[in-house]
Amino acid sequence: MTSFVLGQRWLSGSENNLGLGTVTAFDTRTVTLHFPASDETRIYAIAQAPLTRIQFNKGETLNHKNGWQGKIVDIQTIKGLNFYLVENPQGEHIIVQESDISPLISFSSAKDRLFSAQLDRNHHFALRYRTLKHQQAQFQSPLRGLRGIRAGLIPHQLHIASEVGNRVNPRVLLADEVGLGKTIEAGMILQNQLFAEKVQRVLVLVPESLQHQWLVEMLRRFNLHFSLFDEERCADFATTGENPFESESLIICALDWLVNSPKRAEQALGAGFDCLIVDEAHHLVWSETTPSRAYLYVEQLAKVIPSVLLLTATPEQLGQESHFARLRLLDPERFFDYALFQEEQQHYQPVADVVQSLLTDKPLNEAEKNHIATLLKEQQLDPLFQALASSNAKIQQKARQTLIENLIDRHGTSRVLFRNTRQGVKGFPQRIYHPISLTAENGTQTEEMKTQWLLDFLKTQRDKKVFVICQRAQTAIYLEQYLREKEGIHATVFHENMSIIERDRAAAYFADIENGAQVLLSSGIGSEGRNFQFSDTLVLFDLPQNPDLLEQCIGRLDRIGQLHDVQIYVPCVEKSPDEPLARWYHEGLNAFEQTAPMGMALFEQFTEALQKVRSNLTALSDLDNLIADTKQARETLKIALEQGRDRLLELNSNGGEQAKQLANAIATQDNEVELVNFALNLFDIIGLEQEDLGENSIVLTPTGTMLIPDFPGLKDEGVTVTFDRPLALAREELEFLTWDHPMIRQGIDLIASGDLGKAAMALLINKQLPAGTLLLELIYIVETQSPKGLQLNRFLPPTPIRLLLDNKGNNLAEQVAFDTLHSKLKPLGRDIANKMIKMARPTLEQLFALGEKQIRPLAQRYIDQAQTLAEQTLSAEINRLQALQKVNKNIRQSEIEILTAQRNQSLEALAKATWRLDSLRVIVTNKE
Repeated sequence: MTSFVLGQRWLSGSENNLGLGTVTAFDTRTVTLHFPASDETRIYAIAQAPLTRIQFNKGETLNHKNGWQGKIVDIQTIKGLNFYLVENPQGEHIIVQESDISPLISFSSAKDRLFSAQLDRNHHFALRYRTLKHQQAQFQSPLRGLRGIRAGLIPHQLHIASEVGNRVNPRVLLADEVGLGKTIEAGMILQNQLFAEKVQRVLVLVPESLQHQWLVEMLRRFNLHFSLFDEERCADFATTGENPFESESLIICALDWLVNSPKRAEQALGAGFDCLIVDEAHHLVWSETTPSRAYLYVEQLAKVIPSVLLLTATPEQLGQESHFARLRLLDPERFFDYALFQEEQQHYQPVADVVQSLLTDKPLNEAEKNHIATLLKEQQLDPLFQALASSNAKIQQKARQTLIENLIDRHGTSRVLFRNTRQGVKGFPQRIYHPISLTAENGTQTEEMKTQWLLDFLKTQRDKKVFVICQRAQTAIYLEQYLREKEGIHATVFHENMSIIERDRAAAYFADIENGAQVLLSSGIGSEGRNFQFSDTLVLFDLPQNPDLLEQCIGRLDRIGQLHDVQIYVPCVEKSPDEPLARWYHEGLNAFEQTAPMGMALFEQFTEALQKVRSNLTALSDLDNLIADTKQARETLKIALEQGRDRLLELNSNGGEQAKQLANAIATQDNEVELVNFALNLFDIIGLEQEDLGENSIVLTPTGTMLIPDFPGLKDEGVTVTFDRPLALAREELEFLTWDHPMIRQGIDLIASGDLGKAAMALLINKQLPAGTLLLELIYIVETQSPKGLQLNRFLPPTPIRLLLDNKGNNLAEQVAFDTLHSKLKPLGRDIANKMIKMARPTLEQLFALGEKQIRPLAQRYIDQAQTLAEQTLSAEINRLQALQKVNKNIRQSEIEILTAQRNQSLEALAKATWRLDSLRVIVTNKE
């Protein structure tokens, strides 16, 4: 029988949350304990008391009830009570009676939990081990940070996100043509950098009209919770004197607001951001003599923020000077002289010619080989030239690809600028132009005629979502009223005089397929940034006045993901100024049915002649000549664009075959059985209610018995999830679960960092083993402590190592797989388990000591492998950049210096890696 003494400290195995109890009374049948931490008293029957005596050992840390901690130097037991000699924080040795130990006790280590009878269920231990294995795999996955996006898997987007996202302090210009997904690319790069802990504080500057769209896109597609900052929000900090921009890590705000508010501009400048994203960067006007205020402010930010992403759909159409200005923001040391930049632009043609030769799959002649040798003079090329002559097609193709990649890598602005064109990226719809010629009638105004045509047109398009762009807000407002009153047509307006929230509501009303508006009537601001690809019918009620604005308008519907041909209707009244403009756009630029990357350059070249024919509508021959001249100039420019640096850029930006393989790898992981099984098991053990809705979707609802009450991403009313990407794209109300989703990532973190499953005991029925045979399953973690920015988890993530020791200390882990063993185990009652652990404690202590000896060489092997991998990976990147720097001035010396320092710090930190016992399971055998 257990003997109790007044003042002894015991722990309740059935109510661990009560803390440490003190024996206050006992007799032959019962014992009474008071638990000071919870101020509760319990009376237990001695025969069945679920109590564990708490006794500390030499070297352990003791918490005194007065709040201080000390190391136990010696222990004495007098009349059943323990007295501890403890070294306090001042270095003094003090005797601490058992009754003076703090009642606020928690056992975190696996051994302490085992010997204090804080045992977990067997399947909790299994969940913990599998969680640790998944955590290791996710840290090492090359797809981490790329696969969680709620979007289609577009190869060129994934390539850019991977290439830029893996850099140190990336500074790039994302300049894909309209509709190719620059916002998605920026979000993926950002998510990649956040996952790698390379950045933590992000400032996104956008036109005021796009703030909410960015806010929603970052949340909906990437699960990134940004905060929207404006004057009203910042004013709340007036009384505290704090810098409002230091209150959040992820911030979106309007560039114009900052430029026009010097105080807020200064606060943002001093807030310590480490990543800056600027959308619609072509609005940053610059010349050597008169840079704009917006440009100068972004320049200030770019000087103090290490990572910068500029987004623009028009890298060179606004002129080479404007293009240089944006590159200058990214790397002022490299792009410091405009005249020199212009001269360099002429030198890309030879590289493009060589690349073109390699792309034709024809044998290289001696002149071409000599040319390549000159361009890649630092490289040993003979093996590659020999491979080109191989009869093996795969060897040949690999050699060609290697040479192409090296040429692209070492020349041009490929590290700074990424630009994909519709010509290079397949999957776009056709654009079909419908010119509507309206005959002028006496006394009828142009706008009246177009209004009547629009009304008649919409009556024939009742089943279509029609996007109408006007020049002025007042026109849109008038048309909405006219259509409603004349024909009861449901339309909504969208213009600059509405608040951001009002615009978002209008866009949402238009997007509602069943009960929404048939028509969205927008002023010119609808041409920027917004995505209305669920519509395929565009009416240009007023013709945009330059080619860039025209392309922006069409680009709202003509995007990757558009499932139908885009129908473009342009009503023009005969002999109005818009009639020659429409003809010039269509016949001269072919701007309605194709993108016109050279459109603005031609507009500037012919703008004077165009204005003349628009003001003199009888000079038809002048218009025909103008169109002919424009077509000829367009063909000349088109040839130039398809050659030279743009060809190199296109090859570098779309990622080629590797990008397709990346997309395929992510598609393979989508909906994989391992992810689904782990997630459902996690939700089940946590205690979430799961209701299968069919169609690959599940409703998760919180319950009152959850092991983790505040499970991440779970709302009070529940949440519907899917593992199916196409379904998630079709139904935005569903959460799309991948290994990168916060519910999975943070769920893994909660299990791995918590105490659930740390100590368990189980029964193994096995007729071949003697009854009472003891097995000890130990899960160690090899890990390193280092600054977040070093990303050491890619080389040595928290790595679980499993030992399975028999009575003699032999490790059976290689012979007995975890899942095989786990499937054969039975649960043990808590009382029986506690009694068996007390009896087996001496044996278990010996096995723990043997485990500590056996783990050392196994852990060191992982540490050595991690050091080798880090040395190879980081040195290869440093060597590559040093070689590139000799021929490509885009490589910043600071980037090489940062990488070199990181390599040295990484190897030093890995050398100090340690291991610890994370969790354990005691297994006892029986015959039946």
